[in-house]
Amino acid sequence: MNYRLPFTLFLGIVISGMLFCEHPLSSEKELPCSWNGTDSIDYLFSVNCDSDFRRLEGEPLSLIYGDVGALKIVYDIKGDSLYFTDSKKYELHYTFCRLQLGYSKTQESFNREQYSNESDRLYYLASINHYRSPDLYTLEFVPGDKITAEAIAMVFRQVQNRFYHREKLKFLPTSPALDQRTESLNIPKVTSEQIYAGQNYQAVNRAEAYGYLARVSVGNVESTYLSRHTIVLTNGVPNDISVVAGIVTTEFQSPLSHINILSRNRGTPNMALRSAWNDPIIGALEGKLVYFEVAADTFTLREADLVEAQDFWALREQRDQVILPCNDTTAGLFPIAQISHSDISLVGAKAANLGELEKINVSDPGPIPLPEGAFAIPFYYYRDHMTRNGLDSDVLSMLSDSVFKTDTKIRKDRLETLRAAIIAAPIDPVFLGIVLNLIRELSKYKRIRFRSSTNAEDLEEFNGAGLYDSFTGHLDKSEKSVEKAIKSVWASLWNFRAFEEREYFRIDHHHVAMGILAHRSFPDEEANGVAITSNIYNSSIWGLTIDVQQGEISVVTPPVGFTSDQLIFHTTYENPFEEPVIEYLSRSNVTAGKTVLSESEIVQLAKYLMTIKTWFYLNVYNGWQKASFPAFAMDVEFKFDSPNRKLYIKQARPYK
Repeated sequence: MNYRLPFTLFLGIVISGMLFCEHPLSSEKELPCSWNGTDSIDYLFSVNCDSDFRRLEGEPLSLIYGDVGALKIVYDIKGDSLYFTDSKKYELHYTFCRLQLGYSKTQESFNREQYSNESDRLYYLASINHYRSPDLYTLEFVPGDKITAEAIAMVFRQVQNRFYHREKLKFLPTSPALDQRTESLNIPKVTSEQIYAGQNYQAVNRAEAYGYLARVSVGNVESTYLSRHTIVLTNGVPNDISVVAGIVTTEFQSPLSHINILSRNRGTPNMALRSAWNDPIIGALEGKLVYFEVAADTFTLREADLVEAQDFWALREQRDQVILPCNDTTAGLFPIAQISHSDISLVGAKAANLGELEKINVSDPGPIPLPEGAFAIPFYYYRDHMTRNGLDSDVLSMLSDSVFKTDTKIRKDRLETLRAAIIAAPIDPVFLGIVLNLIRELSKYKRIRFRSSTNAEDLEEFNGAGLYDSFTGHLDKSEKSVEKAIKSVWASLWNFRAFEEREYFRIDHHHVAMGILAHRSFPDEEANGVAITSNIYNSSIWGLTIDVQQGEISVVTPPVGFTSDQLIFHTTYENPFEEPVIEYLSRSNVTAGKTVLSESEIVQLAKYLMTIKTWFYLNVYNGWQKASFPAFAMDVEFKFDSPNRKLYIKQARPYK
């Protein structure tokens, strides 16, 4: 059975065991089509039927929502002419205007002139997007377009008069500026929140895989054995998931969520389909070997042959063992100013990258605002703790045990026993004294966050997000002692999820070690978030992707039912920090309609993000993987702390 979603899930016809889903018929009376169905065309002056729209539609420039068709339009101001363009042939408005309307300047001049409010502007440029799940058509302008409200209203009416689904056409403001500019317009509007709520399909990580389809309740995901050849359908978004071949959730995900970061790192498909849990066609595939592919506006789920699956697995999973550099012979504690990215093999990637951030000092916006009192505990003390207490022998015995390698329950139990032993073992009192003295020397804070920092995370080839644990220690509270926090971080090197992920990537466990990044904790944060220093929906459109939530509510592992502010800060335009163009994709549902961050706070954050991106691109990764500067990205964690909403950058790692 082949389940493919090319348009919607409303109408399906089964032919010879294959399911084809067709676009629902329009309830509106259609005019005779403008296109005769055979002639080659570059544009139409009106769109009168489904055939016209399908002939012209292409993909939207930004793949923010799934299952969307986009038709670009050009309004020639002087000629008073409206063109519905072949949007597959002319992916850019500029290309159409140059080849069909005689525009003779460069694309840079076009972008500067044709999105302005200057009198010499020649064209109004927009798109009609068809969101197929809610069957809604929207007229959209780019977020930074300075078009006047009057011109928007005129273009909307011109399009409406020449468009067959005039009653379904709405105006979607793609930025707060466009929304404010058109507040008084008497045209039907729709919000991004309404679009988001009406969507059924979301392509979160586009990839393909083979595996056995398992239907697992979200509450049972962590307790159910899932193999690397399992494709999981779950009725929610789990906060964590072991190595699997693919993921289908019934709730939409943030692209920056923990499970999607894992999917990206593994190269496995991940999607959301709100109707999936009770879908009888998907249900019929449960327990069967399937082929699964997630594409921008469609997915494929069909029964597969074992031979093709084995060929795929052999090609994708054959890896040489990876031995990571590990310097566990150098003692001493390192204030953050003394380390840099080059010290990953000494203190781990998290601490080393924070040390690299400390090196950045430009006049605008200034030094990177890092947590106070930051220092690194190198691998030496983890290894000494293991050796001093005979735990290194336990690790060797465990890793050489064939039953441990093949029996999942035994593996979980042995790893849990090892973690408990690491925490129970006495810590070196001399080492603990040095740590306590340095904490008091570096800052006034008594609550200290001890964060995992291994040589098996935050790497170009291995992200490892969320595999290890961090803990808070308090100088004056025995129940939350610094000693217990340090040992708990060390023990998390042997979390089941961490072990399984390293095993999947063929990382030699003998050469992994746990360092620690320590700094003041943030018990009263007013906002927290994650940013990717590129436009993850279209890297050719320069921008920063920011996901931020109020207080301590996580954006990476959010509680069920919580949505955050997700936005694109566009850097394509001139003077992006003086005249910011901000496109909101979703809004927090805990801020009573307000944005989590003010515009000035977003601009402040964006300046630091661009500084970090530039520094790591030029000085650390040197054009990593030959990526263009717009496409190159860092994954940055940040907080705004009370009482003065001060910005802190907590972490930076490569994003791919």
